[in-house]
Amino acid sequence: MSLKSGNQQRKRLGDILVEAGLIDGEQLQEALSKQKTLGKRLGRVLVETGMTNEDSIATTLAAQMNIPYLNLNEMTVPPEVLTTIPDGIVRSHNLIPVRLEGNRLQISMVDPLDVFIIDEINHQTGYELEIAISPESQIEAAIRHYYGTGDSLQTAVNNITAERSAEVTLDESFFTTFDIGDEEQSVPIINLVNTIIQQAINDRASDIHIEPDEEIIRVRYRIDGILNELMKAPKTIQSELLSRLKIMAQMDISEKRLPQDGRIKVKVQNKSIDLRVSSLPTVFGEKIVIRILDKSRMQLSLDQVGFDEELLTLFKSLSSSPNGIFLMTGPTGSGKTSTLYAAINFIRNSQINITTVEDPVEYLIPSINQVQVRPEIGLTFARTLRSILRQDPNVILIGEIRDFETAQIAIESALTGHLVFSTLHTNDAASAVTRLIEMGVEPYLVASAIIGVGGQRLVRKICPSCRTPVTPEKETVGMLQEVGHADAQLFAGKGCLTCRRTGYAGRTAIHEIMTINDEIHSLILKSVSARDIRQASIRAGMRTMRMDGITKAIRGITTIDEVLRLTRGEEVRHAIANNDPGSEE
Repeated sequence: MSLKSGNQQRKRLGDILVEAGLIDGEQLQEALSKQKTLGKRLGRVLVETGMTNEDSIATTLAAQMNIPYLNLNEMTVPPEVLTTIPDGIVRSHNLIPVRLEGNRLQISMVDPLDVFIIDEINHQTGYELEIAISPESQIEAAIRHYYGTGDSLQTAVNNITAERSAEVTLDESFFTTFDIGDEEQSVPIINLVNTIIQQAINDRASDIHIEPDEEIIRVRYRIDGILNELMKAPKTIQSELLSRLKIMAQMDISEKRLPQDGRIKVKVQNKSIDLRVSSLPTVFGEKIVIRILDKSRMQLSLDQVGFDEELLTLFKSLSSSPNGIFLMTGPTGSGKTSTLYAAINFIRNSQINITTVEDPVEYLIPSINQVQVRPEIGLTFARTLRSILRQDPNVILIGEIRDFETAQIAIESALTGHLVFSTLHTNDAASAVTRLIEMGVEPYLVASAIIGVGGQRLVRKICPSCRTPVTPEKETVGMLQEVGHADAQLFAGKGCLTCRRTGYAGRTAIHEIMTINDEIHSLILKSVSARDIRQASIRAGMRTMRMDGITKAIRGITTIDEVLRLTRGEEVRHAIANNDPGSEE
């Protein structure tokens, strides 16, 4: 099938979508304007701005152009078909061959309007082409699945192993360019490291773990909070691999007995991404963990954090308070700082002075003052806070309250007319109060200063490409009965190419927000346990993180199993769900 025939095929994507009623002319003009700024394809701009979704674009184009729509998650492509089109064309044009019958080759594309590449494939292969369309995420997932980076990784490993006899010398001249999406380097170790980093970024990993073992060196990615093994390499490349990373991070390659920290800035597809590097000596050599800070993926809007309507209204109200301290709690990596960034973004304007003190500064926000603490030269949280208070601030964000001195200054700042945001590493909202008292802050100061405490966890979302209804297990049915949703329909992901057969894609937050009423104020003054404060909060109507998670599971956003994995077990009780004041947690 040639797409050069027929008037429909010659129309532009925007015109086709407007004609089909998927978007209107005003939206098209807005998207075209943003396309000039962003330099992305029109379809991606429409999806990223929320005007439509990629599945609607694909099905609309399929209907308007009279070509097949293919769900690649429900297909298996034979190996002999994958070799019909050069790998470079497949990756650069987001297309994939899916079926070969005689001299007829079916290709699924993101952009079936690209007649030039269709002609090129026809010229190179000699096949009669049948063009189909699939959503972009499915084609990208299929390319990763069928073509992947395994071959390039293995090739890089093999090249290094083959050159061991030549003993590659690690010279700093090898490591001057960190544009890892650039053309292939001539040094095998550079290719290997670039491929590892680039694949992690493409897979939206948050961390890369490089772990020496007795006979191998293992590379794992953390994706949506779960570690996934990428590759195992021979022990013989360990020295080159670790040295390359340490030089990139400006760490001392000769120091292998002490932990070190460093940073790398890389450029991938015109995006600048920061990597935070940490080394730790182990019995089999140094383990390196790389935290990926992709600023383009930072959640900076409160509407994107994961609050439902009720909690969003409460959080916005607390964030707009004239003074007091609001704390976010949760373990490392639970998105606390991103949520506070979103709050700062929500309230910032030209009439207030906002200053942050962080370690490290993870995201630069326009029109606010951000300070990076440097304990090695004496610039601690406490010292910085004292200076900030002389800078006439309205709002202060403290990256983390770690000690009594910082806690004391934060509390006093809140009591003297400032709005203070900060984080604490506690298991729930109520425990933040007792943690501050344990640090040495007087209970009456804590009770007077705190306006609210939030708790947060990140749960994996069900993959939309393979989401399917499921029958709840007996234990789950009992839990749903306790919270008044016995007949709720639950969902799970079957596993597909898009989600790498896990059933999950992406994460969202579940929350609890504790506000300070008269009863809780009185309990804090008495220095009661976190459990007593928590019970009082639930009686006052606080929805716990588990309850919020179950609500999201009922709405089909996540699964009950994921909620149970990340939340406390004693929270779900029929009496609590009905806010019975006489109940126990």
